Amino acid sequence: MKSTSAEPYTWVLVDAPYLREQAQRCARLARDCSKMSTENLAQELKAVVHELEAIGIELMQKAKELDHLQGDQGTSQSKPK
Repeated sequence: MKSTSAEPYTWVLVDAPYLREQAQRCARLARDCSKMSTENLAQELKAVVHELEAIGIELMQKAKELDHLQGDQGTSQSKPK
């Protein structure tokens, strides 16, 4: 999802339900890990690791977009009219 200069933080609101779901999943995993078999726990943790990696990559891309937008705004403000 691309942000425009008018709405650079919109993506955070769109992804909030997903992040809440993942937080609940992590809390459930932490609570229930002693009850899970080693194989099931390993599979679940691998899935979480892959998803966290994807979230990290996405957040880095969004940070890069914000840097770009802030740079554009700074450039347009510094130009004489």
